[in-house]
Amino acid sequence: MRRFSLHAVRYLVLWMLLRCGRELVAAVPPGQSRNHGWYDYTAYTDCRGQPEPALYNGGILRFGNSDDPTGYRTTETGVFSPAFVVYNLNKTTMYTFSSWVKLEGASSALITARLALDNAGARCIGTVLARNDCWAFLKGGFVLDWPTQTSVIFFQNADKTPMKITVASGSLQPFTSDQWSMHQKDTIRKRRKRMATIHVADQQGGRVVGASVSVRQTAKDFPFGSAIASTILGNQAYQKWFVDRFNAAVFEDELKWYSTEPMSGQLRFDVPDQMLAFVRSHRVMVRGHNIFWENQDATPSWVKGLSPDDLRAAVNGRIQNLMTRYRGEFAHWDVNNEMLHYNFYEQRLGANASVEFFSVAQDADPLATLFMNEFNVIETCDDVSSTVDTYVAKLKDLRAGGAVLEGIGLEGHFLKPNIPLMRAVLDKLATLGLPIWFTEIDISNRYDAQTQAVYLEQVLREAYSHPAVTGVMLWTALHPNGCYQMCLTDWNLNNLPVGDVVDRLLQEWQTGQAAGPTDAHGAYSFSGFLGEYIVSVTYANSTSQATFSLSPGDETRHINIQI
Repeated sequence: MRRFSLHAVRYLVLWMLLRCGRELVAAVPPGQSRNHGWYDYTAYTDCRGQPEPALYNGGILRFGNSDDPTGYRTTETGVFSPAFVVYNLNKTTMYTFSSWVKLEGASSALITARLALDNAGARCIGTVLARNDCWAFLKGGFVLDWPTQTSVIFFQNADKTPMKITVASGSLQPFTSDQWSMHQKDTIRKRRKRMATIHVADQQGGRVVGASVSVRQTAKDFPFGSAIASTILGNQAYQKWFVDRFNAAVFEDELKWYSTEPMSGQLRFDVPDQMLAFVRSHRVMVRGHNIFWENQDATPSWVKGLSPDDLRAAVNGRIQNLMTRYRGEFAHWDVNNEMLHYNFYEQRLGANASVEFFSVAQDADPLATLFMNEFNVIETCDDVSSTVDTYVAKLKDLRAGGAVLEGIGLEGHFLKPNIPLMRAVLDKLATLGLPIWFTEIDISNRYDAQTQAVYLEQVLREAYSHPAVTGVMLWTALHPNGCYQMCLTDWNLNNLPVGDVVDRLLQEWQTGQAAGPTDAHGAYSFSGFLGEYIVSVTYANSTSQATFSLSPGDETRHINIQI
């Protein structure tokens, strides 16, 4: 088979389109985009009989040969077709891309949308599990490190075999960095904060004008935490540093099977017991990680050689020993870790092994929320084992089999983050209506400390601002010799650049001291982050205090204080 360079392919596609009189795309300057900078969270994970209209009316894609409201449709045969040619893409602009995809011939396939740039290779910008009997929705995006004059967005079967692919309702929408940031801030205002009004009255119910009101946040509603290890035990400085910042924790290795039962029947829970006592004493919620790990390399050595019957007995004992001991203690459990990449248990116990794990875990601790947990779902679209649609399909299969699966865990071990893709993946996962947690965020140590800090801030701002995300955990357990990939501090608890980022964001995402006088109606209003508060009111020689909560809601929260 003849092979072409990516450069040749790009211009071959362009030549074919021009020859057929149907150049698919032109580009307009980002400042002239038609949505005035407002992002559309719309996404679909169900396959549909007809494609929906293009988001943003196609954005900067202009279709010259179709009046169809779903936009231009084409079917081509080949690895690299159909394609969109785009001009004058800008550096640092956030581009969000979407389209509907359908196959001809093959019943289903993983289809990748790729962007080929001037004199450069092609990058993945989105994926979809497409079928021949319905339309599937692809949503992704990209940011460029340099401007390009001519680029091609093309579709191909992930295994690169030729296949007929039909696309519809294509859309490419640019956002400036300021527009993207504006939308993040607006979402935070709507989802992470709430307006509150303090009404102050005297003993007779009369309004008190000019009273001094002071409001202080004492606890945050949004869980933001980090992994910890046994190194925190007995280390008072580390413990204080941790609880001064975080309201959530996860144990790095101490609950994993190879730690709690290194030899058959040799149970060791003394270390996790002590770690649990620490977090409990400081009102820190804690995730359970993990019951099983499908990776053979992370399986206890004594388990690997068991017969299927002995293995089944061992896994049932594992669940009972772990979850009976800690019933009601852990808010979440990652039941079968990284099952999209590995299959140690399912290979030996059958395809229903994971369903059985979830069912037994639910019976053992019905109050815990049970999670899938996976890497490279949110970090990239190049990993064919863990695309967003693959994750959704596995989750739906487990639930259809009877698993009580109520949480989406995204590890978040990032190289250079693709923020528009990250948001698009979250949009698709949000259609399932389940809580989404980032469970193990870090940035690869292949980057220098300052670059890690830049990338971490991008990831955290995007995670915190997305309305479907309900918790964030960093994978930054501290050891004398460092951390897995990224440390917030050195061993002496001096901040590293990523630690400065975390401290700054934690300050930004909490209500500072809100204070002021009551107005002519005896009221003082403020906008506060969700969580617990204490309010103090002083008037003349009298002072009154009260506590209240700001929980999620669109209406203003009203608090009445009598003085």
